Amino acid sequence: MNDKNLNNRELAIIKRIAQNVDADFQKVCKLETKIKELTAEANEISKSIEEMEAPVVRMTGGYKSTDIFKKTIIPQFNEDGSPKTDKDGRQLKVTKYVLRYKDSILPPTENTENTESLGTENVESMEQVADSALPFSDND
Repeated sequence: MNDKNLNNRELAIIKRIAQNVDADFQKVCKLETKIKELTAEANEISKSIEEMEAPVVRMTGGYKSTDIFKKTIIPQFNEDGSPKTDKDGRQLKVTKYVLRYKDSILPPTENTENTESLGTENVESMEQVADSALPFSDND
């Protein structure tokens, strides 16, 4: 860098600019700290999800539970068509997890070695688990 001598007027201008940007600079520093914390938290949660999904991935030959079940949120309505609400005024909704594939038959994957080792008893037990996990009947 070249040495440059600044006069008093230039130093005063730079000082005023430093004072003006200081609040924004502090905000940026705080946001960068929050980003680091949130990134670490997201990585921890992702690791936890992967650990919980590992048996499902092994059992299904590469599929996760979100690939097998689809979350649907159904808003509830009164007979007159107005939305049902709870005592706090929030709309009531029913959350259901619906199988994406009929009869629990999954499409083939690139990793076929795990799916070939699954017998029919595993497919039946998957259907039993799926049926017991659903809090509703097919007639809903």
